[in-house]
Amino acid sequence: MRKTIVSLKAMVIDRKVTLSWYKSTPLFSQVSTNEFDLFRIYRKEEAFAFGEDYEEFFLNHDGADAQLIFEGSLTAINNRKYLFHDDSVETGRTYSYFIQTQTSCRIGPVPVRVRDPEVWWSYEYMMSRINNLCEQSGGIACHSICGRTVQGKGIPCLEIGDGAKTLGLVGLIHGGESGPELIIPAISRLLAESPQLFRQVRIAAIPAVNIDAREEMVEGTPWYLRTNFQHVDINRNFPVHWETIEYGYGLDSSDISSVTYRGAQPASAPETQAVMSVFNDNPPDAVFSFHWLAGICGLPALASKYAGGDTGYTGKCENLIMKFGKGLYPDLDFTAEWLSYTCSAGSLSAWLYDRFGIPAFDMEGYVNPDSHERECCRADQTDRKLITEYQERHTNALREVMTELANTSQES
Repeated sequence: MRKTIVSLKAMVIDRKVTLSWYKSTPLFSQVSTNEFDLFRIYRKEEAFAFGEDYEEFFLNHDGADAQLIFEGSLTAINNRKYLFHDDSVETGRTYSYFIQTQTSCRIGPVPVRVRDPEVWWSYEYMMSRINNLCEQSGGIACHSICGRTVQGKGIPCLEIGDGAKTLGLVGLIHGGESGPELIIPAISRLLAESPQLFRQVRIAAIPAVNIDAREEMVEGTPWYLRTNFQHVDINRNFPVHWETIEYGYGLDSSDISSVTYRGAQPASAPETQAVMSVFNDNPPDAVFSFHWLAGICGLPALASKYAGGDTGYTGKCENLIMKFGKGLYPDLDFTAEWLSYTCSAGSLSAWLYDRFGIPAFDMEGYVNPDSHERECCRADQTDRKLITEYQERHTNALREVMTELANTSQES
């Protein structure tokens, strides 16, 4: 059945939902029609489970049980595009919308999730925080654009201090995971509380790599997004052990339909190239790449699976993770569960080990003394209280790591 409207879209702006749609081409071409004199807009709150449900969750919804939230006329922009603003939504909820014209069936669904902008930072907000950090650093911090995403957004690189040692921090390799919300506040607090550390340890931070996917989630895509806008998993795209096909999560990294697709060739993604350019120019002494879900990460740390027999390397890794864990969870003692050697072919951590032999970690989040926190993140229910707590935890964890690197520098 031909639809009366097309390009139905929902977008979250300032915790409100904006719907947009167009007259279909045949009806727009008609000289006159009363089909658009009346609109009915329906909304349904969905029992959507983040990390378990994906786009297919919304297939075949007919909207029969959706609630009517608007009935009336709307004025078209350029005689074709319509907008409707819904400010009665709640943060942390997932909705489906349906539109009905005079004679049509309900058209939809268009799904959207309303997220807290203090928990899920937009690109614009992240850049404002980076600018503020640099302006308030007294010249210690600066930033540059190290590359651009598929959609052309500048990927920022923060450089703080001039120490002999360098600590690398990387966020948002995957759009639905963690990065700027932890990295930028932690650096800001360290500058205020422990400025002396930056005379011994320089930080090179790329707080957000997969910015395009993150923006989609900020704007309301309900499901977890992993790949960039070329459908490439950036953490399988680095030029290391490229001949190896990975089958993690029951997926095939050579399969373009898989969310772990490694790309057509090594370092084909512009985001991968941006990260490589930062570390090739000034190799760090250790790198922490932030993962897990919904803005939070911690332990375990995952290092290259190709390093398991390198005892000198594994000793360095264990020492740094002991320090990181001491700052993150001061009441816990180090256990073997905190560190594993499982980072796969094409991953950032495997490339950094292969290229420079430096300790490099993917920071996850399922070793956690409070399962409630873990389950909140898994369900995309991270709130401001929890993100604030983990900003403080990561400040303490990075302080411990920087102190260890500074001590190592003095010893050498």
